[in-house]
Amino acid sequence: MSKIISKIKHFCWLFLTPLALFIGLVFTLQIHHPALDIIFLNLNWLIYLCIALSSVIALFFGQSRLVYACFILLYLTPVAGPFLGPDVGYLTIKYIFIQLAFTHLIFSRDKGFSPLNTVISLVFLGVIWLISFFAVPQLNPIVDAWYSAPGNLLLELSRSFDYVIGPLEFVILCFTLTLCLLRFIWLTTNTHNALFSCIVITGFIQFSNNTQIMQLGVVFLSLLIGYSVIRDSFTMAFKDELTGIPSRRAMMQYVQTLGRKYSVVMSDIDHFKKFNDTYGHDVGDEVLKLVASKLNKVTGGGKTFRFGGEEFVIIFPRKNANEVLPFVEVVRQVIADYDIALRTKPRPAKAPKASNKKGGLKQPAKEKIVKVTSSFGVAQRTKGSPEFTQVMKQADLALYAAKKAGRNCVKVAKQ
Repeated sequence: MSKIISKIKHFCWLFLTPLALFIGLVFTLQIHHPALDIIFLNLNWLIYLCIALSSVIALFFGQSRLVYACFILLYLTPVAGPFLGPDVGYLTIKYIFIQLAFTHLIFSRDKGFSPLNTVISLVFLGVIWLISFFAVPQLNPIVDAWYSAPGNLLLELSRSFDYVIGPLEFVILCFTLTLCLLRFIWLTTNTHNALFSCIVITGFIQFSNNTQIMQLGVVFLSLLIGYSVIRDSFTMAFKDELTGIPSRRAMMQYVQTLGRKYSVVMSDIDHFKKFNDTYGHDVGDEVLKLVASKLNKVTGGGKTFRFGGEEFVIIFPRKNANEVLPFVEVVRQVIADYDIALRTKPRPAKAPKASNKKGGLKQPAKEKIVKVTSSFGVAQRTKGSPEFTQVMKQADLALYAAKKAGRNCVKVAKQ
């Protein structure tokens, strides 16, 4: 349950924050102020600048889907005028293409920019454009046949609705929004957030039928794409991929913010190599993630980092070694008391149907309960060890002393 709640919080923070910002900008359009008028009058050229900037950033970091997303946004600009498709009244072909194209991107994966992959991606987008240009207008009469009842209801709710978005557009928009929302919830990443935001905000633009909102939406989405690339790159550089906690590089950046008083704790999983050799690397990875999650919940203001392998570092700013000992002891005990259940046999793909000799169902695979422990070495900054590297060395010596003392204990460096 806690994982589900955490995932919902992450989804809401990732998506609702930029959406709220965009809605706030839309309301700002209603404020007639000379300074704001100058900004909004220059949105037309700002669109191309933002799209170019974001596409270059995405290209530099190899985010092929977001590069294509930038080019799709160009379809909303005046430069795409000759390619907007046939005039079929309230049905605007460009929005159909945009919705289907972003749906394709959110369900595909980044394939880089090799000649073959680039050609394949462009062919897929070309096929979607051809479907939007030729096949979609033919479907409009079919949709009209069953759309009349809900269409009349919507028309009663908003008199301008029928002139802003057509039946087929509305159906495709609802379909793509639902499909992409499920995909985004399943994979809540910065890239999926940018692509899903493109679907939502372009749908908002359809209903608004306002040129300034369209320009603002394209500028906002372009900047969001660029921000997503940068945020992904930051996460890759400063967050450990396996355990999900900050990495060694993040630790070295955090060190720059420390004052003159702090303590460093070095932690190591006891007998991890033997555990890995006995139960396999997959189980070893799960143990690493488990220990990291427990260390990451340390209280007392400590911040946990993965140093490398099975080693972790906890930094306590504004605390000496004696002050951090109770917090380290608590997390050591939590790790030592945690039961890890290992299946003695792999889980079957299907539930067993055959019965045993006594007539009952086959017994499920038994579970073996194992435990892991960690050793800790604590050191504080002193006049004799003023540099962080020196404090780390002292903490490492204390960790070695904890190992020598029998493991599963905490030792403080003699400084």
